[in-house]
Amino acid sequence: MEKIVCRQLSFAYPKSEYQALKNVDFSVENGEFCLVIGKSAAGKSTLLKLMKKEIAPCGTLDGDIEIFGSVGYVAQNVEENIVCDKVRGELSFGLTNMGMHGEQIDLLVAETASYFNLESKLDSDISSLSGGEKQMVNLAAVMIMKPDILVLDEPTSQLDPVSSERFIQMIKRLHREFGITVIISEHSLDNLFDSASRILFIDNGVLKCDLAPDDAARFLRSYGGGIEKIVPVERRLFDNAKTVSECREILKGKSLVQKPLVDEKTDIAAKIRALCFAYQKGNDVLFNLSLNVYKGKINAVLGPNSSGKSTLLKAIAGVCKAHRGRIKADGRVSMLCQNVYDLFTKESCGEEVEFGEITHYLGIDDIKERHPYDLSGGQAQRLALAKVLAMGADIILLDEPTKSFDCVLKSTLGEILRDLCAQGKTILLVSHDIEFVGEYADYVSFLSRGKIIGTRSRREFFSSLNFYTTSVSKITKNICENVVSVDDLREAGGIE
Repeated sequence: MEKIVCRQLSFAYPKSEYQALKNVDFSVENGEFCLVIGKSAAGKSTLLKLMKKEIAPCGTLDGDIEIFGSVGYVAQNVEENIVCDKVRGELSFGLTNMGMHGEQIDLLVAETASYFNLESKLDSDISSLSGGEKQMVNLAAVMIMKPDILVLDEPTSQLDPVSSERFIQMIKRLHREFGITVIISEHSLDNLFDSASRILFIDNGVLKCDLAPDDAARFLRSYGGGIEKIVPVERRLFDNAKTVSECREILKGKSLVQKPLVDEKTDIAAKIRALCFAYQKGNDVLFNLSLNVYKGKINAVLGPNSSGKSTLLKAIAGVCKAHRGRIKADGRVSMLCQNVYDLFTKESCGEEVEFGEITHYLGIDDIKERHPYDLSGGQAQRLALAKVLAMGADIILLDEPTKSFDCVLKSTLGEILRDLCAQGKTILLVSHDIEFVGEYADYVSFLSRGKIIGTRSRREFFSSLNFYTTSVSKITKNICENVVSVDDLREAGGIE
């Protein structure tokens, strides 16, 4: 039985010169698990929002889209779906609007909280939850309404790796136990690619691929334009491998070159010592934190949601005033904040930043006349990044800079950051994107419960960890040490 049918579906936003979707044709059967992938601004979010009439974008629609059944929708912004102060209120909100009362609401809320492991959080303020917990509440609030179709638009884009894994496992469990139809878009595919029944690849509004995972992997690896990086690392390295274990077996038969670690620490661009900070007389978010930020290098900080990463950048930028400790920065500081829309104050993108080389590299030449608030999440991220980089600061702070970025844009950003460092600039970024940090960072630190625990070179850092580490590091552990990226593996002789 068909749940979603698109026939020659095309869509254009108001005043736009191009179509966000072009003659898209596909159908989704009951109980399928469909993964929608593609570059930023390819049309993925537009397609998913058209499946939920209450949030369908305004514009010109040609062709047809039919939905058979109710749709539950989870957005990439964890705050976007939340309407209540308390977890209990969030779970009961939809039921109350349906006219349900009393004991039946209490029963369904209790059951749902138990299933989603939210019992201990029921009476908590949602503002006190981590990003991963908030997104789980969003999912629970959607599922308590018993939708026929679950649509998720990059739901893990703001989550740390552990929270992301938990969330994806919950999606898989819902699909496995209830047979619900799932349509999900993501940029990080490691935990999803082989779970999908079908992969839908959209490029520039056109559905280029609608295939099973094995066939989709072969198609994407040969597509060109850097799209091969969208395929999970395990499938990219070797033709006949899909998993870490299979890759490890292949590597064991190769003669690999062990590269020694080289410590290339430079002068210190920013020195943080014994820093303490708390919001509104609460507990310290940063506690006795010390960190060296190395000049002319890409310095990265990893850590779970709510560990204090964003607060650390705000303290260095002077947005947050620490109640104890010292910060000494050698030069001017600029910052890309997590909510990039906070940076926009003008009526058009062209007024926000001078369009030129950086905007061209970031692929946003075509948004010059648009209002910043009309941009997609990925476009807004790129505009904000261009604005921050154009400030010409000596120390550039970046809060989740790869958020909403596809594999091609991540590569572009990595090369831009390397070029800036070659010019003497210093980068300090905080991120959940382990694969990006594992490829481009020079030094990596781990932030846990307000403290920095160790700063090491990229290869040494990821080689020493088991969970917060790259896919390549998991593949090479105890076979060839200190190999943590695809380029590292190529240099070691593991791949051509």
